[in-house]
Amino acid sequence: MISTPTARVLLDMGLDIPAERDLFRAPVHERPGFELRDRLAVGFAPQIPGVYDPAQLDPGATLGRPDHRSTAVFLSHAHLDHDGALGFVRPDVPVYAHPDTVLLEAAIEVSGTGGPGGDRPDLTPMTGMVTVGDITVEAVPVDHDIPGACGFLVTTPDGTLAYTGDLNFHRDGGRLSRGFVDRAAGADMLVTETTMLSFDIPPGAGAWEPRSEGELLDLAAEAMTRAPGLALVSMYVRDVDRAQRLMARAVAHGRTLVWPGQSAALLHHIGVQGVTTWDGSRPQTRCHAEAVARAEAASHGSIRTVSLDAVRASPSSFLIQPDVSDVPSLLDLPLAAPHRQPGTFLPFIHAQGEPLGPFMANWHTYMEWLERLDVTFVGIGSSGHATGEALHKMVMDIHPGVVVPIHGFRPEALQVDVPRLLPAYGTSYILNGSVLP
Repeated sequence: MISTPTARVLLDMGLDIPAERDLFRAPVHERPGFELRDRLAVGFAPQIPGVYDPAQLDPGATLGRPDHRSTAVFLSHAHLDHDGALGFVRPDVPVYAHPDTVLLEAAIEVSGTGGPGGDRPDLTPMTGMVTVGDITVEAVPVDHDIPGACGFLVTTPDGTLAYTGDLNFHRDGGRLSRGFVDRAAGADMLVTETTMLSFDIPPGAGAWEPRSEGELLDLAAEAMTRAPGLALVSMYVRDVDRAQRLMARAVAHGRTLVWPGQSAALLHHIGVQGVTTWDGSRPQTRCHAEAVARAEAASHGSIRTVSLDAVRASPSSFLIQPDVSDVPSLLDLPLAAPHRQPGTFLPFIHAQGEPLGPFMANWHTYMEWLERLDVTFVGIGSSGHATGEALHKMVMDIHPGVVVPIHGFRPEALQVDVPRLLPAYGTSYILNGSVLP
């Protein structure tokens, strides 16, 4: 939050991705209507006055009282850890985002894959600078792994703050992110993500390498070619560009990529052509069928479907994205005899999809299922986040008055020759990095 005596600007409203230490990870199920109250009670939502919808708080809660200052939320991109709490925002607080993010959020709503809480607010597309009281905010596009990703330049009466959102410098050449660096140069304060500094990554560490999208697709093609029968894939469906490229590469290798219903609904609603999901012969949880129905009603067009019998009859003609939240549904697929000889190569092509990695609560269980079913894990991903080397270069190129590393397990790993502030939760600072008196 950036605030003055007359205005407040919030950059993102996210939730932690459920990991091993998250109280709301599986098998915990959130109580409908109590998602915000329960999170606040155990410290898993921030105590921000005048931002939350009073209807989702205890009656008379002080957090529900409006703030006299002009307030707005600015969304850098549509990932859970940046947009997951939008359903908690009070209706009179505007939310701004890049036009592509607005379109993607609408598709997320149709697919039923948004965060908890009430109705998610209508987003206002940003086409230039937005003024909130005596603060101005400008969205600057960056390269990440999702449409509409932006950083922000926030200008206040006391100076300028630059916020990276999430970004990298290897996706399609990093042109947008380099543009952000140019625009942010000399900012009084730089607030930056540090995701890739969270891990000790040895050289040649597979999916952690900053591969190009072309290299990633070549690795996927190699795995599909090696597989004489079925192939499985896992990618994050909100990476719409990668989804389209992977679908096209599958077709080039004689395969159809089959999505779970909710993923198909998201892609169909945002305008991707040729999306395929399961017909009624493959049992899916109700949320998938409901999402497909909403997407078809909204677009007045049908999503292609395929039967389980068709996949069993010709496994080599398909690339399947499983529903990782319904692990036993793997057993529906032709993974064993008579459809497949024991020991035959069957890949699980992991391209930054669910489960994301060993830090997630469901990772080890899913890997055990793949091992039991004799499915080979093939990591081909390329992170949407900047490497440690690229982050350090970015900070030095921007050369801010002070840098604030956040959004990582080890922000202290950012070691640069400019003043650095490791912020404490709940503490207010001025733009030179000192604590607000």
